[in-house]
Amino acid sequence: MSDQQRHTDYQAKRISRQRLARRARPALRSPARRRDDEQPTVINSRKVRFSEGAGGLDVDKLGEGIAPGTQPVDPATEQDFERTLCDDMTLNLKSRRERRQRRQKRRNRILTVIVVICLAAIFGAGLFWMRYSNSQASAVSRVTTPKQPASTTATATAASSNTSTETTGLPTPVVASFEGVPLHLSVRIRDLTEVGFHPASYPYAMVLSTTLTPANASTVRATHTTGRDKSEQPSGDNAALIGSYIQMWRTDTGSIPGRTSIDEGAPAGSVTYAPIDGTITAVRYYNYENGCKDYEIHMSFDTTALARYEVVMIHETNVRVKVGDKVIGGVTPIAQVRDLTPFLKNQLGEYTGEAGNHAHVQVNDTQCANYKEVQARRQTQGYYIED
Repeated sequence: MSDQQRHTDYQAKRISRQRLARRARPALRSPARRRDDEQPTVINSRKVRFSEGAGGLDVDKLGEGIAPGTQPVDPATEQDFERTLCDDMTLNLKSRRERRQRRQKRRNRILTVIVVICLAAIFGAGLFWMRYSNSQASAVSRVTTPKQPASTTATATAASSNTSTETTGLPTPVVASFEGVPLHLSVRIRDLTEVGFHPASYPYAMVLSTTLTPANASTVRATHTTGRDKSEQPSGDNAALIGSYIQMWRTDTGSIPGRTSIDEGAPAGSVTYAPIDGTITAVRYYNYENGCKDYEIHMSFDTTALARYEVVMIHETNVRVKVGDKVIGGVTPIAQVRDLTPFLKNQLGEYTGEAGNHAHVQVNDTQCANYKEVQARRQTQGYYIED
């Protein structure tokens, strides 16, 4: 066979499909495994040979002696070829290092956020526990604090500019009694303006005894004082309040006795105290008069013989006790005196010459038929407000 025929009829070597696939999509080889003839001698140079598109010609020669039928190469396309080839051939170690640094920064940020959240949760839990412990300790101290002797001084926390911060001995003086049980003044002697007795609104209120003497109402109305000298007030566990009281009357109470409730005058905001030793049985928010919302606090006697009776305080605000709390007469803070002046005119103010705000105290017979009837009517008529 002649050389011309041999070259013409030469049968190409059969190549497997796997090898053809590898040639079509050559796998990326590591620099260490690349053969020298495949590795360009100069990176990012125009002397690099292109495997496709330029027919293996040097880029410098493109456009000079272009083979027939070949289109000139656009300079922009030439730059794209060079950039693509350089990106494929370089290891780009700097990009990898930057990616690792970014990942590490993200991890650090996430870890920092988690630590901050944990610290905030621990701080919040600690603050909540401190407040809870303080409230529990205050409640225990109110229950367990014994009555202070006359030589002991105590200071009432001022709830407003009018609230007394005197240091006279606790408990407060005894203003009245019921069945031999003393009823302590529910305001501090320093805050007291005057004491007035008047008929209660309903016949289930009990008549109270007192060592105070009745003052002449006309004289008190003219002078705005009963002449009580507070500096002469003795102190002690059961020291009686000195001076006189004002007998006030109401035209809408019929035959109800005149000493069935007490108005203990004090500026609005003055701290009020429990009149007796006992237990809080109810704290109710109710509609009083002329749109005034008021609190009433009910408490039972510690004495078993008086189990059917309760002491009720009204015209209170900022209540500090709850149902089940133990209270000590003249010692345990209950609330503050309610300001009634925006809603009505206080009768006590006619005698004292000022606003006449006061704490109202009375003793009720809970077994009285009238008491049960009034309570049932109040429940159905929306007298009490869900606080």
